[in-house]
Amino acid sequence: MEPDLREIVEANSDFYSAFESMDFERMVEVWHKEDSDICIHPGWEILRGWEEIRESWRAIFASASYLRFELTELQVVRIGSIARVTCIENLYSVADGTTSHARVAATNLWVLTAQGWRISLHHGSPIAHNMVIDDDEMMN
Repeated sequence: MEPDLREIVEANSDFYSAFESMDFERMVEVWHKEDSDICIHPGWEILRGWEEIRESWRAIFASASYLRFELTELQVVRIGSIARVTCIENLYSVADGTTSHARVAATNLWVLTAQGWRISLHHGSPIAHNMVIDDDEMMN
């Protein structure tokens, strides 16, 4: 992997580490913190601007007691001072005593700043679980 792509992968890893550890201050650190920032959590409305995004992280971290990510299908593309990371988030979580596993298709857009790579867009879309049923079940 090219050295500049490694920096982006490390920044992306820092984002998921902050997410997984539910560390609000670390999450603040990785964001671009601009009015142009966008965040779309699975099942949420579009959050526009740092103020809305910051409060969403407070709410998420307050409601979950455990989060763990396994990222698969990671792809990194750099276009000048912008980078796009796509992946599948295999998310294991516990909230209100219920354990769940979700697969989320995610896109993270990174901007190169004087402080390094900062995330400006996070978009997560749930991946539906395909349920196989046989013909007899369909007829009933």
